[in-house]
Amino acid sequence: MKITRLELIPIYSTREMGKTCPSDSEKAVSEHIIVRLHTDADIVGLGEMSDVPFDPTPEYVDQLRARFEPILVGKSPFDRTSILVEIQQQEWDHQVISGIEIAMYDAMGKALDVPVHQLLGGKHRDRIPFAYPLAPARTAPDVDANLARIERLLEQGHSTIRYYFGENLDEDDRFLTELRRRWGQDVLINAMDMSGRFEVDEAIEVIQRFAHYGANLFESPVKGRHFATPEDFMRVKEAVDVPISEHVGSTEIGIGLARNNAVDVFNVGVDWDGITECVKIFALGEMFGIKVLHGSTVELSIGTAARAHLLAAMPNVDLPCYPAGPLVYQEQVCREKVRYEDGHFIVPDGPGLGVEIDEDRLTAQRL
Repeated sequence: MKITRLELIPIYSTREMGKTCPSDSEKAVSEHIIVRLHTDADIVGLGEMSDVPFDPTPEYVDQLRARFEPILVGKSPFDRTSILVEIQQQEWDHQVISGIEIAMYDAMGKALDVPVHQLLGGKHRDRIPFAYPLAPARTAPDVDANLARIERLLEQGHSTIRYYFGENLDEDDRFLTELRRRWGQDVLINAMDMSGRFEVDEAIEVIQRFAHYGANLFESPVKGRHFATPEDFMRVKEAVDVPISEHVGSTEIGIGLARNNAVDVFNVGVDWDGITECVKIFALGEMFGIKVLHGSTVELSIGTAARAHLLAAMPNVDLPCYPAGPLVYQEQVCREKVRYEDGHFIVPDGPGLGVEIDEDRLTAQRL
């Protein structure tokens, strides 16, 4: 089986969240690139560059295709290691490598008639607990909007959230106080995401102020985030009594944090450098006794399915993970979106990723 052509399709999808804040009536819109890896075996591997941080103009997409095709065309998706080594000799925008690697895994799974998780060691779990993302409350209407979203989630059977906070600490306090008043411990706060807003001493004060709300962990506490020094994380970690987490997009970052025992939890992501790099970081966490969860850039069903297969095969998924895109986005391009049940997302059946494109929906969402 040889790759014959790369197809890149830019699309948009509307988020459930407000564009500028939780109470904004205008909805946020994300842009993605759907990847189709065509082969001479009439197998098409699907991938997704999710919620891309660049403008996927026709010119950009054409340039991206022109860069990738000399690396991909004529090779087999089963030559994944050699292909990735060549790809990683160049600089790429965030999300790009992962979209290509997901498509290779989908093609391999389809060729072997097995789910992707079988290519990663086999299914260890059928479903993954998840946390729904809530944007920071800056005003009283934002507080009300976030509380209403929690109420809708509970009606759907989902009770775990991830809360971004720190833009207005008083409104954050008001929101979390009301959350606990209404629902007590029935709502689990998996993470309080500080988004790298604070200097070290301020981060310590903020965590101490909000620790009593009972979050599982505090994430990205210091400015610089994963590029901050291990010493910054160590100062925070030693001063507080709750776990500290940081995004780890490469083994290099993970090794620096692990060697210094600088964090308690790795937040890993396929969106950084793909599935292969993610597997390495899961192993690194296991070796150093650091807990691991999977983050999210808010994916559609193709990207979410890839993450579900990865997590199905990893032994050390220690906390609720963040892929919630099929609940967040109003539009999808797959025939059936990834399913969510009782606070979990379900690993799709194969072969490959176990999802298929709906051509009408894809056409409707094209940029």
